[in-house]
Amino acid sequence: MLLKGVLLGISLSFMIGPLLFSVVEASIVRGFRAGVAVAAGIWSSDFLFIGLILWSMELFTAVTSLPAFRFWAEIIGGMMLIAFGTVSFFSKPRVPENSNGAVKKSESHPYFRLWLRGFFINLINPGTIFFWLGIVSALVAPNHWTNSQSLSFLGGMIGVLIVTDTLKAWGARSIRHFLTPGHIRQVQRTIGMTLAVFGLVLLLQAVGGNSFIVNY
Repeated sequence: MLLKGVLLGISLSFMIGPLLFSVVEASIVRGFRAGVAVAAGIWSSDFLFIGLILWSMELFTAVTSLPAFRFWAEIIGGMMLIAFGTVSFFSKPRVPENSNGAVKKSESHPYFRLWLRGFFINLINPGTIFFWLGIVSALVAPNHWTNSQSLSFLGGMIGVLIVTDTLKAWGARSIRHFLTPGHIRQVQRTIGMTLAVFGLVLLLQAVGGNSFIVNY
């Protein structure tokens, strides 16, 4: 079970979506710990979804099967992603410069706010709900896995995501040292636009009724 979870987690870690860009942006603009703080918010909401679905899968299945659920989930998620992207685009990174223009590390970071950012970006992403619900309803429930088997499988997935997200934050932080404050501002604006585009895709998806889901 653990190996199956690890293999599925590895495949999930290669997906590109608003969560990846949020971790990368925080790491480049604010540093490694900031990127991990955003990632930790994402993991926390994943744990929340997994716990709630395992505890009341029938209720979650009934709610997500409602015709209006996907529509409103995509509308709200799209608007929130556009809002996050817009704020990121227009806000100035708190990256002071020294006399030769190099980037200094910030003395303090609003880690809790960054954690909340990751938590809510993952929470309002309808892809997260349908992904974990699909995993539990398609694999865990039909195979009648025991609690220990389910926890081993899901723990393997989450463990891989924690490791790979941490590596992503470290990699983005490493790039940060080669960027000037002007480059960092440009990266922040680009990622802000990317998040807004993901939000727009969700809105168009809700209106058009397409099945594409923006996820990791």
